[in-house]
Amino acid sequence: MADLTQFSITDGLARITLDRPEKLNAISLASFREIDAHLDRITPDTVGCVLLDAAGRSFCAGHDLDDIAGGSEDNAAGRFETGVIERLATLPMPVVAAVQGHCMTGGLELVLAADIIIAGEGAKFADTHAKWDLVPIWGLSQRLPRRIGPARADEMMYASRTYSGAEAAAMGLANLCVADDALAAEAERMCADILANSWRATRAMKALRRETDGMTLTGGIAWEMHHTAGRGPEMADRLARLRRK
Repeated sequence: MADLTQFSITDGLARITLDRPEKLNAISLASFREIDAHLDRITPDTVGCVLLDAAGRSFCAGHDLDDIAGGSEDNAAGRFETGVIERLATLPMPVVAAVQGHCMTGGLELVLAADIIIAGEGAKFADTHAKWDLVPIWGLSQRLPRRIGPARADEMMYASRTYSGAEAAAMGLANLCVADDALAAEAERMCADILANSWRATRAMKALRRETDGMTLTGGIAWEMHHTAGRGPEMADRLARLRRK
């Protein structure tokens, strides 16, 4: 059986690619098992950024309904899949996602694990759980309102409407929207910008964001003051290189 995903590490960039284009990259329990194995290979020493993308014309059409209808999905499988998305979301380094075509329901839940989402103009974002009499189990009810606000999240969840890449960027679901033929290059450029910075610093800033999520402004500032990783060992060399320019 062919792999449902692909994985590589090149110059500090780990790339996880959904590779089931004939099914619009619908994600199954087998897909999650492969992603889980890929995550085992990502370490802070060798990876400074992760890129999540997909082969073909769509990012992910959602949870493979054949898996559900066929009975391969049960409570244990659901907990495992939720855990894999949580592993992706809590990686210490930044995660960038590139979205083309369909990003529906389970695909939306998967992409919400990314820190930065770049959408192609032709992207189609939607949450259709309610359309199929399903309720989220992979974190959408928590991550979506935190990303775009409760009012827009309610709209997406209750009405099952579809939003373009430009609309996703306007509501803050995507960080930016680019032409479809520029999506891959823009995602790689974003990853390159991240990798050019201190990996220690980006990991520490992501940790601060996670640790202070839900705190008041005052509480978050106090936490930052007392828990910041502060100045790192690369600072002197980076300043010296700047002065030589």
